[in-house]
Amino acid sequence: MRKVTLLIGSAILALALPVHAEPTGAPPPATEQPFAGAASADGTTTYPAPQRRFQVGISYLPMAMGKIKSQSAGTTDTADGAFASGVGLSASFNIFRGLMVGLAPQAIYKGKVKADPVTGQATKFGTDTQYDLLLRLAYAYSIPDVVTLYAEVLPGYSILYPSTQDTSKGLVIVYGIGAEVDVSKRVFANLGVGYQMGYQKESVGFYRNTYVRGNVGVGMRF
Repeated sequence: MRKVTLLIGSAILALALPVHAEPTGAPPPATEQPFAGAASADGTTTYPAPQRRFQVGISYLPMAMGKIKSQSAGTTDTADGAFASGVGLSASFNIFRGLMVGLAPQAIYKGKVKADPVTGQATKFGTDTQYDLLLRLAYAYSIPDVVTLYAEVLPGYSILYPSTQDTSKGLVIVYGIGAEVDVSKRVFANLGVGYQMGYQKESVGFYRNTYVRGNVGVGMRF
């Protein structure tokens, strides 16, 4: 009987004592994940488009409504210029919020006086050839994945080879506006118009031209 009483007392004492469990450790704090995108209303995640800062292009340059002004032996003549064609390359870098800086060399062929200013008859002289190395300064406003509108100024150095006079060299400057229409994420079509003025000089006298300058081309952004 005494043994039974001791067993019952031990059991009651064990139940009365609090039971302490060894801590297993707090769960590790949740690591903060880097931002990968923004969730839209439908639950999908969108990511910001990569910023393209460098672009290159190639263009056909129709040169219309030209004026050719020349001075030789103290006589200055001004005549309408025939339609000329050019080709241009461009490489531009976006340095700050749409401000573009780059180079845009071009070559112009088949420029000449349309008609003799005295007789009014079409000239039979050869054609002029012109090479221009231009600095491109532009401001571009972009509507992503749609179009980029721009205004540009292109000052540079020109070498003009007239068919009837000596080589004429000097400053040339182009003012233009245009639009780059997005074809894909990288490729765009370029449409523009501008006005080109030449200030070339010869050793004695000068031979220079002005044109309304078109720009039709394609390019790629990187």
